[in-house]
Formats: sequence, C-alpha cells, structure tokens
Amino acid sequence: MSEKIPKGWKWVKLGEAPLKIIDGDRGKNYPSNNDLKNNGYCLFLSTKNVKSDGFCFDECQFITKEKDEALKKGKLKRFDLVFTTRGTVGNVGYFNSKVKYENIRINSGMVIIRPDTRSLNPEFNYYIFRFIGKCINSFVSGSAQPQLPIRDLKEVKIPLPPLPEQKAIAEVLSSIDDKIELLHRQNTTLEEMAMTLFRQWFIEPTKDGLPEGWEEKALDEIAEFLNGIPSQKYPGDKLPVIKIKEMREGITESSDYCNNNVPEKYLVNSGDILFSWSGSLEVVIWFGSIGVLNQHIFKVTSLEYPKWFCYLSIKQHIEEFRAIAESKTTTMGHIQREHLSNTKVFIPPKIFFENFNKAMTPIFDKIIANNAEIQTLEKLRDTLLPKLMSGEVRVMKK
Repeated sequence: MSEKIPKGWKWVKLGEAPLKIIDGDRGKNYPSNNDLKNNGYCLFLSTKNVKSDGFCFDECQFITKEKDEALKKGKLKRFDLVFTTRGTVGNVGYFNSKVKYENIRINSGMVIIRPDTRSLNPEFNYYIFRFIGKCINSFVSGSAQPQLPIRDLKEVKIPLPPLPEQKAIAEVLSSIDDKIELLHRQNTTLEEMAMTLFRQWFIEPTKDGLPEGWEEKALDEIAEFLNGIPSQKYPGDKLPVIKIKEMREGITESSDYCNNNVPEKYLVNSGDILFSWSGSLEVVIWFGSIGVLNQHIFKVTSLEYPKWFCYLSIKQHIEEFRAIAESKTTTMGHIQREHLSNTKVFIPPKIFFENFNKAMTPIFDKIIANNAEIQTLEKLRDTLLPKLMSGEVRVMKK
C-alpha cells in the first residue's frame, strides 16, 4: 500500500492502534486431544474454523465448562476478531452477532484482536485485518511452519481514518458480504430441495424392491471418476491447482500453480463435478476459473446421465464414504475405487428422466446463476478492499 493517505487519516502500528492483541492460554491446562469433544459447552477453535473469508463451523470441537473455566486467557467477546498466526497466517474470523456460539476459545495458532470501539469500528477492524491478511508476507517467518509472532504483528502498520469514515467503509463492504451470504444460503436451500426430490424419486420407490423397468448399477458405471495428477510433474505458474482446500475456499493467493502443458482431460472447468476421495471427502460443483485436477480428487463426468443425477447420487452416499475413510488407520482417511463399485445406484427407465429434468434443471440453473453472481460480488469486494483501505476510493460519511 502506498504511504500516501487522505488528509485526516493516520498511519499507526498495530501495537499502538486502539486495539488489544490477546494470546491464548498455552499453560498446563491447554486442552489435549482427549479433552476435545464433538459437542459441549465451549467451542475450541481449530485452523479448520478460521478461513480466509471468515469463520467456518462445518467441523467443530468443544471443551467442557470445567475445562473452559480452568483456562485463563483466549476467550472471545462479541465483536472480537480471530487472526491466525501459525501455519496458514492471516486468516480472520469476526465474532459478530451472526455467530451462534456464545462461548469460544482460540487455540495456540491464533490471537484475539479486540477493538477499542470508542475509536475503532468493529466491522472496519474486521476488514482492515482482512486486508492485512493479504499483505503480511514480509512479517511472516519460518518455512516448514510459517508463523507471525505477536511482537512482529505489532509492527504492522495500518491506515486509520476518522471513526465516521471507518463506519462508512465498513457499510460498503459488509453490504456486499451480506449479499454473498444471502446467495450462499439460497444455494443451500436449493440443494436441500434437490436432495429431497432425489430421495423421493430414486430412493423411496426402491425400499420394497426395484419397480418394473428399473435397474441397479454401480456408482462407477453411471459416470467416469477421473483421478487427478501430481502437479509437481508440471512446475510453473500458469494454472491454479484445484486441491481439497480450493474445493472449499476457491482459488486464493496461497494456491499452488503449474504450467499449461497439463493434458486437457486433467483440466477443471466451471460446472465440473469434483469429488475428493481422501481427507474431508466432499462433492461440489466447481464454479471457479480453469484449474488443474489434484491427485486426491476425482472429476466426475457422464455421457449417459444428467449432471444433477451424478452429483446427487454421490451426495446420497457421501456419509457412507466418510465412515469408510474414518475407519482407515492412515493419517488421511480415504476411499478406494472398489468402494465406488460396491455402491449401488437405482436407475429408472430413461423416459422418466424427461420429467425429472423439468424439475431439476431450473434448480441447478438457479444455483449456477447464484454462483456466477457470487463470483462477481467477490471480485468487486476484493477490488474495492485495498482501494477503500488506502483512501484511493472514498465513501461519503454519514
């Protein structure tokens, strides 16, 4: 960021800014793996919960009230931020009123940022740290395990506008994020509708045996499951590599890249079905830019059956696949191709698909349209963020 800022703004180091940087409790009472439960009194954050674009609560671990009360530091208050300082440095979550958990503690790879609301707007604080997260590489140390000690974080400079302009900047950015969140919620609802219809059409009729004219096929008979390739074979900086992280978060500055000599069949395009067969085991329809398929992911295609049918067929069995993966003794659980062959899908006569398509196609068209709008809004927000934070673009103060 340029050192030039508008009149009335000032540069401050984080160590001198109107905020507190609070470390977690790393003493003898720090929770062990045995202390972490699937549910409980206090959410104990892991790196899975703090992403580049905010909190993610898909996978949570908790500690008891007794363990929570034994810890002295590291508990969140409303409007605090969580900023990751180890491993993936610079991710940030905002503990605003939308977060449903009341009791949350940080782990040892993150810090709490607590604003003095008399001179620092909490939402502006969130966006300034979103901006910081993208431009702190010069302060990060360590190669095997990148980290940003608090003493170094305190040296990072931020531009600080007057409080009314902070609020105006935050309102512009939060209005975009609110729209993005709304579209994500719409897509979740649409997917739930599609899954409900899928079960009514393809699962319920088969409970007492296959209806006349139906047949049973293996999952890998209805579609091709193409495994990706090690991107190290194609070193370069032309195409992003689509790994499990990208399936969740999209392409980010921390994504790996390779050259553009990758065979075409290993390229991922918008609209492709991706199924991670190891790690978290997820199935998504990819809506990002063109990329390269990683070896831990299948690209799923079919010339015979609609895309929605293949996608929902995998989703119908995803919990079974996760249970298989969790039973593995390896560090990263996974499934094998034999599990695809052992998973059965019920197929009605092809004429039935004509009626099913009439109901499913509008749902998936709307999901696709929403995702296109999400990408446009995210690009707008990410373009505006540095311009607003530098004062290159000004907003009217209310």
